[in-house]
Amino acid sequence: MCDHTIGYLHDWVTVSNVKKTLESEATGWNNHSKTMNSLTKGNEKVLKDSYKSRDFLDGRKGYCMNMFKHCPDCGEKISWNKIKKAI
Repeated sequence: MCDHTIGYLHDWVTVSNVKKTLESEATGWNNHSKTMNSLTKGNEKVLKDSYKSRDFLDGRKGYCMNMFKHCPDCGEKISWNKIKKAI
């Protein structure tokens, strides 16, 4: 049974580690956002307040994961709807 490689975000992302990887990425962006917003003068917000794991699966945003349509290891089509629901 293949643990499908579904994309690339700093490292290869598989079905088994997608949730952990995206939660870690969201936490990092949230920490960065808090730091950047605390360094601005006044109440200006440089970055948004909270990032969610699902944000990194949205192809319309600039910080998304490179997503594959098919697993490069076995060639099976990736079911993105199932993955997005699981997150």
